[in-house]
Amino acid sequence: MRLQWSQDCSVGIEEIDGQHKELFNRINSLDSAMKQGKAKKEVLGLIEFLDEYVITHFGTEEKHMADYDYPGYSLHKTKHNWFKKEISGIRKKLEIDGATPQVTILSNNLLIHWFSNHIRTTDMALGLFLKSKIEK
Repeated sequence: MRLQWSQDCSVGIEEIDGQHKELFNRINSLDSAMKQGKAKKEVLGLIEFLDEYVITHFGTEEKHMADYDYPGYSLHKTKHNWFKKEISGIRKKLEIDGATPQVTILSNNLLIHWFSNHIRTTDMALGLFLKSKIEK
């Protein structure tokens, strides 16, 4: 599933939106690689990217939540921890089985799920909150 960035995907915080755009690019790269039968190489790079992404991106969001005393911090962080656990599970499968079609599909499904359920809901709520605090 190819994702197209549009304003309705924006949380309104430039730094967070930029990080989300990079995630979109990675999802689309995996999608393209899958269609070309070249997903094995792409999934390895994707998991490496995600290992760094969870540190950088989640750190950015969690810092903003702490700095502005976001009331949904605990739940949001719980969702971040869930994603980290899922990535860790995929990495373990990758290490044991290699870049199998199953690992590729798990990776793709996780990212699509994350986009549709986290970015479009949880991160949007955070963005609205932060904009109300930053714009004061």
